[in-house]
Amino acid sequence: MIGYIGGIHVLEIFPIILFFISFFGIITSRNIVKSIVCIILMQTAVILFWLGLGARISNLPPIFEYGTYIDDPSMIADPLPQALMLTAIIIGVAVTAINITVLNALFRKYKTVEWEPMQAQAFEDEKPEM
Repeated sequence: MIGYIGGIHVLEIFPIILFFISFFGIITSRNIVKSIVCIILMQTAVILFWLGLGARISNLPPIFEYGTYIDDPSMIADPLPQALMLTAIIIGVAVTAINITVLNALFRKYKTVEWEPMQAQAFEDEKPEM
């Protein structure tokens, strides 16, 4: 079968690889901006994976002209994954906007975008004075 490698469709391999590279980037990143970019890439990988599951060359669009007859209903593309991924894109944009807004507030307060110096400075700010 063309388009399959070890039982996995080619359109599913790239998003899986991208997801795990982004996950590794989030774990190892010391910079908040890089962490936000990795989160965006993870969201993109999930969306590409689900769209890849529904993308088959032989599928027909779910909208037909009046009087069209389809012999096999399994040949019709399912519009639900596309609608859900459109919703996921909108939610991803909102999450990214919130992340950037929080990063902006943290940068104004701590004057850094690195995790460790910011955490150390926040710990110093929370120490009770004697």
